[in-house]
Amino acid sequence: MSKTDACVRGTITDVQAVRSTIDDTDWARIFTVVTVEGEDLYTGQPRTLEMAFMGGTHQGETELVSSMPAVSDYRIGNKVVAFSAPIASWGESVGRCLYATYGGLYREVQTRKGPVVLGKGADFAIENNVRITDLKTAIAEIQLANKEAK
Repeated sequence: MSKTDACVRGTITDVQAVRSTIDDTDWARIFTVVTVEGEDLYTGQPRTLEMAFMGGTHQGETELVSSMPAVSDYRIGNKVVAFSAPIASWGESVGRCLYATYGGLYREVQTRKGPVVLGKGADFAIENNVRITDLKTAIAEIQLANKEAK
């Protein structure tokens, strides 16, 4: 949480690929831009964010990056939790990144006990499967601890 300014829980409503030139290079990279509409779990307010990660397919050309999320994770209609931060060095077409690329996007599934976010293992922001209510509580506790530490 200390490296991101948004954590949106919602539905992927759009996915586009763009070309953008990273600062201090002359090579236009392919970026996939994912739009998530939902609730910012840091503020509790409605929020729609466009966030990008390196890699994807643009006008028939594919650029694979080892850290990009699996295509099945960023399909339109998926329910997700996504961590995001502003980024200035990815060129004019990209203003926000999906933080830690595949490590910043988590699928949400419906269970008998309510919605659950699927964890990705040790050293990820969400290590274990967690109910949304418990995730919201954990975020609030971290925000309080960070505030008290300042």
